[in-house]
Parts: sequence; structure tokens; C-alpha cells
Amino acid sequence: MQSFIEDIITKCIEELDDISSVAFIVPSRRAGSFLRNRIALHLEKSIFSPEIYSIEEFIEYLSGLKQASQTDQVFALYQAYLKITPPEEKESFSVFYGWAQTILSDFNEIDRYLVDHTSFFDYLSAIQDLNHWSKEKDTTTLIKNYLKFWKLLPEYYTHFTSILLDANTAHQGLIYRKAAEDIEYYINNNEHKRHVFLGFNALNTSEQHLIQALLATGNSKIYWDAEAHFMNNKAHEASLFMREHIKNWPYFKSNPFETIHTHYNEQKEITITEVTQGLQLAKYIGNHLATYSKEKLNETVLVLGDESLLLPIINALPKNIKNINVTMGIPLRQTPLASLVEHFFTLKKEYNKKGFYYKNVITLLQQPIIHKLLLDQSELIITAIQQSNIIYVNTSDLEEMLHTEKLPEAILILFDLWEDTPAKAIKNCLELIQILKNTLDPAEDALNLEYLFGFYKTFNKLSTLNNTHTYIEDIPTFIRFYRDTISSETIDLQGDPHQGLQIMGMLESRLLDFKNVIITSINEGILPAGKSSNSYIPYDLKYAHKLPTYQEKDAVYAYHFYRLLHRSEAIHLVYTSATEGVGTTEKSRFILQLELEGIHPIQHEVATPPVTMTTVPTQSITKTDAVIERLRGLFASGLSPSALGTYLRNPLDFYYKYVLGIKELEEVEEIVAANTMGTIIHNALEFLYKPYVNALLTVAHIDTMLSKITPVIKAQFDLIFKSMNLSKGKNLIIYEVIQRYLVNFLAFEKQSIQKGDEIRIIQLEQQLQTPLQQSQLPFTTVLKGTADRIEIRNGEVRIIDYKSGSVEPKDLTIKEWQDLLAPEGKYEKAFQILLYTYMLYKSGNISFPAKAGIISFKRLKNGFMPFKFGKDNLITEETLLEFEKVLTQLITEIGSEECVFEEYTVK
Repeated sequence: MQSFIEDIITKCIEELDDISSVAFIVPSRRAGSFLRNRIALHLEKSIFSPEIYSIEEFIEYLSGLKQASQTDQVFALYQAYLKITPPEEKESFSVFYGWAQTILSDFNEIDRYLVDHTSFFDYLSAIQDLNHWSKEKDTTTLIKNYLKFWKLLPEYYTHFTSILLDANTAHQGLIYRKAAEDIEYYINNNEHKRHVFLGFNALNTSEQHLIQALLATGNSKIYWDAEAHFMNNKAHEASLFMREHIKNWPYFKSNPFETIHTHYNEQKEITITEVTQGLQLAKYIGNHLATYSKEKLNETVLVLGDESLLLPIINALPKNIKNINVTMGIPLRQTPLASLVEHFFTLKKEYNKKGFYYKNVITLLQQPIIHKLLLDQSELIITAIQQSNIIYVNTSDLEEMLHTEKLPEAILILFDLWEDTPAKAIKNCLELIQILKNTLDPAEDALNLEYLFGFYKTFNKLSTLNNTHTYIEDIPTFIRFYRDTISSETIDLQGDPHQGLQIMGMLESRLLDFKNVIITSINEGILPAGKSSNSYIPYDLKYAHKLPTYQEKDAVYAYHFYRLLHRSEAIHLVYTSATEGVGTTEKSRFILQLELEGIHPIQHEVATPPVTMTTVPTQSITKTDAVIERLRGLFASGLSPSALGTYLRNPLDFYYKYVLGIKELEEVEEIVAANTMGTIIHNALEFLYKPYVNALLTVAHIDTMLSKITPVIKAQFDLIFKSMNLSKGKNLIIYEVIQRYLVNFLAFEKQSIQKGDEIRIIQLEQQLQTPLQQSQLPFTTVLKGTADRIEIRNGEVRIIDYKSGSVEPKDLTIKEWQDLLAPEGKYEKAFQILLYTYMLYKSGNISFPAKAGIISFKRLKNGFMPFKFGKDNLITEETLLEFEKVLTQLITEIGSEECVFEEYTVK
């Protein structure tokens, strides 16, 4: 494959006496590097290297101006805004910053296309007047100020320009305008200098002006990388600009258009692959490149339509790729440390007088690099937050959590207060970077150190700006400035631009040719970008002044896309088809054009991850000697109704919780959990009823309890939660629900007494423990538990269990004793209340017959729901002996070496 660059070098060597005296101007620095390399390969003797400029470098050289950074431009524009705008209409820098970037973009475009800014802004102001015209005689103050802004725009532009020029700097558009204005001066001082322009396509007015001026001297040449297939098709957007140049440039009235090739029609292998989403695309690219040989990789370019996929694709590259060259660099905002900084900002932004919000604290402390910095201290803090249920964390809490009166330096830096002061925020961020740098190992954390250096430069830049200007007045503005700053910062990667796999963006591919081309994200809205526009200039006004619209921008990408295909032999195009938002991502019209042309055979693929259909076996755990030994200890220490209920629901859960001792993840309860709600209800009832144990309850007793409900509930919340806000939100609702439950229950009790019921509470929260002595049990067994309430009502003994959840009478009614062992704990609640009754029976503390049942606060209208065997709701000694058989069967199964712990075991 003979590349376009090599074609031109051959022509230049043949036609020019001394190539070292030529100034080559190319679209990009990347193209310049390739040109220099290829010139060296084509020469048979040593010469001085010719001058090689990217078009931006050449124009900057012509203008004599240095390009101001985007940040300097924003500040310069704000200076102009403050000087011109009447005092009563001035906005803060924070508000100004919201629209400044778009205004700068429009200024840049106006200058690059040599538009007369005075008439242009007058036209734009008139359009705004028309847009806000109204039949009403008086317009609002807001609209008046808005229209004044547009009338002042020419003054903003003029003063902004003068501020930059006084510093010998300019925005890019102004540099282009200045270069176009000074081109005659340059020509007069370089009469004999040859210039060769190559590989251009879309040119703004400034570029066209200066190139035509140099061509008119007769001492310069321009070579186009054009294809006959597109040039002959007047409707094809890939040749839009070149056709216009041929039509409009005086130079082409007497000079040929060089050069038009016919490479596009040569045989090519085109594969189009559909993947579902971006990360799958990265994985697919990695698997695809794994099949490439070293030689093939040296002739391959990977062009990223969506450059945000750079890191996922780099991480997905296979081990056989030893050499890669990434031309675009890794965006700083996509590095792992960018996420850390954002979490750091969130922690500081959401601080209030109560302290740091616990979720922000935990999220920051769980960042890998912070965990490495703090070691065990981060775990101590997280554990203390979860165990003490702390919603807001302050300095005194941290001292208590770490058992110290003086916090370590790293903790002080992390939890320093910014007090809405940008200077303090920047200083704090730099301190964090420094302490992280001292923590990281240069050998193990080289990449993280590189990222840190990038952020160090960014915050130093922000520090300089903040010290120079006084416009960054608050933290939100500082964070916004930070985000804009890192959006353009990259971490440059080292690589050989002439060896190995080349990874680049679409614009970086200009002038370069590769045998194998892979282009990703060929989707509408990406390639081409479509109608997205960051401009205040209306479409009609752009069209009238020949400024580029979305159509011209799409034509730019069309040219670059097809130019990559000109000389390539194997082309692989990948697009995504995932549903996102309100619509589905569509494959690009570039793909549809290729399909409709019918010039090249196209192979279509749909890439999907391998799917293996397997039947997941029921998980089971065999009882080893260690498990049996653990069960022996568990049985001896006591089996509770909740433990046996867990086994009935799922034996595997019993194994994890009681045999292995795996506890549920302890989390901060910002919203009161259901089990905590039940605990509060139980504790409150115990506190309220305790003074009246063994006394005959009266209406007066109930009224006294009703008067104490609010302080009792509040006290229970304070015991469980250190800082729970009960004044709003879901917690207020839960607080009110608990209060309503208790009021309704006590009212229900009061009503029963008024109807003549005699109620005497014997025990509250009775601790029970009794041995189970059965010969068939595998080892010594103890039963234990806590009965919520034992009472005598109208001479009848009742064992009562409170439930804050929903329970129905059918849950407590069985027809056969084996029903108690039904799958998935269908009659678990019946089993539990019988177990409480059995333990009381064994202890000899109550007389029989008795009733055992549940009071459900969600089903309070059902009142006391007793256990029933068939229709019989009385529990006798015979009843408990039958239950004992079932209980023994269950416990024997749990302790048996032969029975495994199996998910959802059917008894």
C-alpha cells in the first residue's frame, strides 16, 4: 500500500531541487510526525530537515500571537463584561460563567471565518428583538436587560479582544484573523520560500484566504487527497468542500486540482459488527485484536468514534499487543482519581451544621487509595458509624471512633472544613494530593502517581487563577471551574508513533493511511454528530454569513470517515444497538451509504457474549466433623424459636447464620427498618406495662399508659439511634405509625376491660430456657427464648407473641402435626408460639389448658389470634406431647450427620 504521504513525497523529490527548503503545512502535528518519518525513509542522502508545520502552528507563526488558555479567555471576557455592563445589570461570575463558554465559541467562529463583527452583532441583536417582540407596550425588566445584553455584544467583543492583544495573546479565531490580515507582509518577506499544503479538506475563511494568497505567488503547491468516486458524485457530502474550492478559488481557473485518486474502488474486505453497548464493544475489540499478528498490528489503526471508551478499550486489549501508541492521551476526568476527587467534593459540599453526611463519609473512606492511606482507621470509622447508627459525623465523633484526642494528619486533611472559601478548598486539595503521593509506592503505583501529578498541575493552575483574579467567589463556582479545567486535561501516554497498534480519534487520522482500519461507535449522533450545537447564533444567520452549520460539520466527518477507507484493505466497523433513554441508538448513515453503494462486499456480524445454558443445582452443604462439632456447641448453648424458624424457611440460611456465624451486613438506618420498628414497639410495651405486672388492669392504668406513649417512644428512638431526625420524611411517618399502633392497641385493651374482661399480666419479656431430653437426639439440646407476654384473661392462661408485621388466622391453623414442618416455613409462626408454650410447660410456671397466639399490629381488628389444631384452640399437655414429637424430629434432622443443609428442603 502506497500512502498519500508517500505519493506526495515522491512527487516533491522529483519536482523540487531542494526539499529541505520547503515548508510543509499539514492538518495536524500527528500528520507532521508521519511526514517527517516518511521523508527520512525516501531520501538516499542526508539533508537538513524541511520545515513542517501543522496548520495551527503555521497560522500562530504568521500572527505572532500565542493562544490564550480557555480559562484566561473566560477571565478576560468577564473583565470586559464588568467594564461595559451597567452596575445594576451585572451578574455574578458564577452566573456569567454559565454562558461565557458559548459566547467564546461564537467569537472564535466569527473571527476564523473573517466575519465583520459589527454588522454581524447588529444583525444578531435585531433577531433577538424580533424574537421578543410583543403587542404589549411595556416589556418586562428581564426582557429589557436581555435585549440590552445583545446590543452590548459588539462592545464586549471589542474590549475582550483588546485585553487579550495587550497581553500578546488571542483566542484561536483571532489568531486566524490576524494571520489572514498579515499574510501579505509574510509573503513580501519570504518571496522565495516554497510552501506545500497537503491533505486538507474543510477550510475556514481565514485558511482559504492565506492559502490562496500563497498559491497566487506561484511558489507554492497544494495537494488534495480526493477520490474520483466522491468528486464525481455532486450529492456526496464527503467531497462537498473540495467541489466548492474548485468552483470558488481563482487558483483553479488556471491550475489543475491535485490530486484525485481511484483507490476507493479497489478491492476491500468490509465487516460491519453490531454490539449491544459500549463496554461490550470494548471487550469485543479486545477479543478481535487478539487474533492479529505482530506484523498485522503494525499496519492497523483503531479509530474511536466515542473517545470516552478509550480506558475501557485499553483495559480490554489482549496480552499479545505489546506496543500501542495512543495519540489522544487519557482524559484526566476519566481516571479513577477523578472519581475520588468528586467524592471528596461531595463530602465537603454537603456538609452542614450537623456534620458530614455518613454516606459521603463511607463512600470516600471506601475508595481504594484512601483505604491505603488510612489503613485500619477507615474500617474503625465505618464500623463505628454503622454500629452507633450515626447519620452526621463531626470531629468529636471521629476522635471517639479512633480513641484519640488528636486526629492524625490524614484525617484532618480529609475532614477539613472549606467554609465556602475557594482558596482554602484548593489548599486542602493540594494537601490531600501531597499526602497521597507520600503514601504511594513508585514501583507499584506508577500509574496512580501519574494521575496525581495531573491533578497536582490542575489545582496549581486553579490556585494561580484564584490568586490572580477575584471572581471565583464560592465553592460551587470553584467546582465548576475545576470540572471545566480537567475536561481538557489529559495524561499523555508514551508510545512509538510508527510501530505497533495505533489508537486515535477521528480528527487525528487526517492524512494518515493504514492497511487495516477498525472504527468504533459508528452511530448516528457520534459519527456524524448530528444537529448538536453549542452556539447562540441561529441557523439562518450562520447560513447567511457562511459560518459552518451542523451540515458542514457532518460533511467534515464524512470526508474523514471515507478517507480512512481509500487505501485500506481490511475495514472493520463496529456500532452499538443498545436502547438508551427514550430511543434506540441507530447505526450511522455512513454504514447505510456503504450498503447502498454496493461497490464492496460487506459481511455483517452480531457480536454477543457467549451464553452457557446450565442448570443450577440445588446448593447443599454436607455436614463435616467441624460442622457437627459446631452444631454440638450450638445445641448445648440453646436453640431459639427464631433459629428453628430460620431452618424451616431455608436450611441453608440456618447454616450460614447459626453454624458459620455470618451476620447480616450492618448498615446505618437512616430510615427506620422493619425489624427495628418491631423492637421499638416491644420495648415500649414492656416499659408501659411493667408497673402493672401481677395487678388487675383497670381503665385508669390504660389511661396512664396512653398519656406516656409519646415520651416512651421518643426515649426508645433515642436509645437505638444517636441522631435520628423524626421531624420530617419517612421517619416521621414511621414514628407516627408506631404511635398509632400503640394507641390503637391500648384503646383495644381499654375497650376489653370496659366490656368486663379481667386481665392480669403474669410476665413480660419472660426469659425461657429448658433442656430437651429425648433419647433419639444426636447430642445434648437446650431450648431458649423470650415470651413477649403471659397473661390470665378471665381465668384463661394466654401466651402472646407481638408481631408488627401482618399475620392472618390461617397462618396459625394446622390440620396435621407434620404441617408444622411444611416447606419454606409456611407455619413457622405457629411453630414458634407452640415452642414458647412448650418451654413454659417444661418449666412448670403455668397451668394448662392454655391458649397461645399472636397479636398483629397490622391486623389489630383480628385481636388475639390463637393457635388451632383443626377447630380446637386449647393447648393441653397432650397437645404439647404431640408437638414434642415434631420438635424432636426437626432437631434430630438438624443434628443428623446424614442430612445435608439443602436449600428449600421439603420435609
